[in-house]
Amino acid sequence: MKIRPARLLIPILAGLLFAASQAARAQVDNPPLIPATPFPDDVARQVNASAHGLAGLASPGDKSPWESDSDWLAYQDWINGRWLYLNRVRLNAMRTWSSSALGDMRRLGTVYYPFSGPDILYVDTLFPDSKFLLMAGLEPIGSMPDLAQLQQQGKLPSYLTQIKTSLYTILAASFFKTKDMKNDFSGQVDGILPAMAVFLAHQGYTIDSIHYVSLHGDGTLTEHAQAGANGVQIGYDDGDRDDLRIALYFQVDLGNDGVKSNPGYVNLMHRLGAGVCYLKAASYLLYDDYFSSIRDAILNDSVAVVEDDSGVPYKYFDPAKWDVTPYGNYTGPINLFKEHNQPDLAAFYARNVPSPLPFGTGYKFVSNQSSILVARKKN
Repeated sequence: MKIRPARLLIPILAGLLFAASQAARAQVDNPPLIPATPFPDDVARQVNASAHGLAGLASPGDKSPWESDSDWLAYQDWINGRWLYLNRVRLNAMRTWSSSALGDMRRLGTVYYPFSGPDILYVDTLFPDSKFLLMAGLEPIGSMPDLAQLQQQGKLPSYLTQIKTSLYTILAASFFKTKDMKNDFSGQVDGILPAMAVFLAHQGYTIDSIHYVSLHGDGTLTEHAQAGANGVQIGYDDGDRDDLRIALYFQVDLGNDGVKSNPGYVNLMHRLGAGVCYLKAASYLLYDDYFSSIRDAILNDSVAVVEDDSGVPYKYFDPAKWDVTPYGNYTGPINLFKEHNQPDLAAFYARNVPSPLPFGTGYKFVSNQSSILVARKKN
């Protein structure tokens, strides 16, 4: 596989990816989604005030009643301290790196993020121009809380404690622990929506709409009552509703049996058109033949893949079809996943001078031990 330095490779491929981005935008002018009907004004105020409250931020309108509550003020100190740390050690560097290393593919507009859980934070940091974000996990969707109601019921302190527990690992280490999410997103925090609301508020977004949806086998959606819905469609913007973005999260099994019984997720990937796939802390599932269906869909429908070593194994990037650029240092998996060491990836890093990666990500979240592959599909 011929590898050019990133500073030479990116300009060569930028034109190809720009052409793909134009085709992708044309394909999603009429995406297979339900209309993003905005909230009524009173509901919008309540939802976004609660999102800001969960994020430890002042309400965007009038001061909310919990902002004088001692438990919320202590929570605000905790989460804002974590966010200052997170920006300093990771997010600011990710934004700078993304602008340089991923600038061409950020125009694609469509991002696939299987095995994401509620992590809209990191994918939005790397791809802030995405219009359609397709996420998936095993965790339930849940509902958006009303903090004023929780305060009136005397439940706010315990709710905030559970939010802290659910966010702890991703704020410290850049990922959610799969084994913990089953417990963390149950009880009062009954799903992933509160965590997504925290991330959207801290990224400066306003939540415009939340629609519960069902995903059908052909990749189409229909609106559904909250009970029994297997997906949620969130509309959000950065202050200009003409620049509306859509995030879709589905509680879905992406193993081969799950894809066979309901191929809706992979068919929706195809319907949304050429996009970039992001993979982080994916439990090395794509190494297993049991996940070959979603692995094939990623390789077929993506014009670019950005991943740590837990994503698609290096051997699947056929040099006749992909140009791959290494970043950071590949030091092998953590002990929990030591059987997924990739000698061929280690040799690839040894043969080529990887470009710097100024932040830590994935399971090896210390910057000098982290690696990212950026794979661009050839024309």
